[in-house]
Amino acid sequence: MSTPVPPAAPGRTDEPAILWRRVLKARTAASEQRHLPIRASSIARAELLSALEAYAASLTNHGRPIPYALRDELRIRRLTRND
Repeated sequence: MSTPVPPAAPGRTDEPAILWRRVLKARTAASEQRHLPIRASSIARAELLSALEAYAASLTNHGRPIPYALRDELRIRRLTRND
């Protein structure tokens, strides 16, 4: 009889929650910096995009669906980023 094999990369079960808090902080920062010069607000927007992408990847890695509103926000932010 073989013993059960654990997953190769178990990951943290609390990872999506941690990343969601990062998204919320980045949203707050982007909101607060909207009135600042373009450079400062673009950094906040880039951090928000990064946080959203990390959260979406975490959901996918944990086998959870990405909510439609989050998927749409991520798509819009990707299309409107300043490279």
